Amino acid sequence: MLPLIFAVGVVSGFLSGLFGIGGGIIMVPLLFWLLPHWGLLQDTAVPMALGTSLASAACFAFSGALGHLKRGLIDWRRVPWLITGGVMGAMGGSTLATSLGGMVVKKAFSFLLFFACYRMIFSSFNKREGKARERRGIAFFSIGLATGLVGSFFGVGGGTVAVPLMVLIYSFPTLEAIATSSAIIPAIAGAGALAYVFHGWGKPGLPPYSLGYVNVLVWGLLVAGGFWASQLGVWVGHRVGGTPLRRAFGVLLFFMAVKLLLR
Repeated sequence: MLPLIFAVGVVSGFLSGLFGIGGGIIMVPLLFWLLPHWGLLQDTAVPMALGTSLASAACFAFSGALGHLKRGLIDWRRVPWLITGGVMGAMGGSTLATSLGGMVVKKAFSFLLFFACYRMIFSSFNKREGKARERRGIAFFSIGLATGLVGSFFGVGGGTVAVPLMVLIYSFPTLEAIATSSAIIPAIAGAGALAYVFHGWGKPGLPPYSLGYVNVLVWGLLVAGGFWASQLGVWVGHRVGGTPLRRAFGVLLFFMAVKLLLR
């Protein structure tokens, strides 16, 4: 199982760099499937998958942000507002997820996958992008709040929320939205992961090498596989464009969503 977790990290890191999504959208459903093989009950395995995914997504996004930083695409004016809202949202999302049953969160996540699948396959970002519109900071605080709340609740980092909102509402060019998302996800996902550590601290039935609902062994394998793969994702995204890969990824998300919903 450990080599499989490493491979999940490679794929998740690559997609994180390519789409600025943190990688959790692929890590979480696979961890939902893998962690029960350790003998964990579902109500422990689900928050463990979410917390560990967030801790990994923070590292992947940081790696991707380094790649985008070299290319000067991060909109630093919006970053403080996005992070402030995102950290606040992350606290609320993790609290809500750990207070609900594992089955409720898992079914809700399957519907998030269906939404992300639709966005990946059918949305044409290029029709809406252009010069980013000027908006007050509070507007980007709101995007950050939604990003943190949804991302922490589902353990996905939040790029699946931040990127579409910046492109479709505020006309960000796609690569600029992806780059800016990569810059805010480390803080937002990191805050969410710390909240899962807090909520899981001292809980019975946790596997070895766990800090609350973050498993350090699984986190280490995911990061070892995905940190540098994220750089590769950035490189590919800047050279060939992401539309064919985005649509193929959407098909994969659809099958994952169906599997989670029917289990």
